[in-house]
Amino acid sequence: MKVSGLHHDAGGGVHLLPVPQGVSGVLLACASDVVGPAPDAVMAEFEVDTVVCLMESDEVDRRFPAYAAWLAAAGPDRAVHAPAPDHGVVADGVAAAVAADVVARLEAGMTVLLHCGGGYGRTGVVAVQAMVAFGMGFKDSLVAVRAARPACGPQSDAQDEQLRRLVGGTVAGVVCARRAGCPAVRAA
Repeated sequence: MKVSGLHHDAGGGVHLLPVPQGVSGVLLACASDVVGPAPDAVMAEFEVDTVVCLMESDEVDRRFPAYAAWLAAAGPDRAVHAPAPDHGVVADGVAAAVAADVVARLEAGMTVLLHCGGGYGRTGVVAVQAMVAFGMGFKDSLVAVRAARPACGPQSDAQDEQLRRLVGGTVAGVVCARRAGCPAVRAA
């Protein structure tokens, strides 16, 4: 569900992504064009505790040099820079750790703003992992995320395959560790 006004339309807006009832945090998604020019203003406007930037460093530097400096200076409570290639993936364990961090912040009642370049692919992969970690099925999570931010979710075969590996419980990641019957849980 879009929660931003016209002043953010050029970047696709800011969207409220679903979290299950009982989770006190708020999950938002947007494109870098929304947060990059004025991260502090966006954080204040949407009462964001932590920005999670999924863009690679050279991508941030090229588009928003001041934002790159802000990410480096903001500290881990305000900003998490977890770079992933556009339309690509990072190692499964890294992807799972990013999602686990988002889940922990949401469980702690924080407002988290996820973004990548366009706010769709890398952002959607993390959002779907988080929803599955909270107990929603993969397909339902993907439908819910895309209903909240149209086109949000895997944007390449690599992203789709990684997401299916992670939510399928084939690695000991955030999603797997929270699911009954997970091989990592059984082995523990």
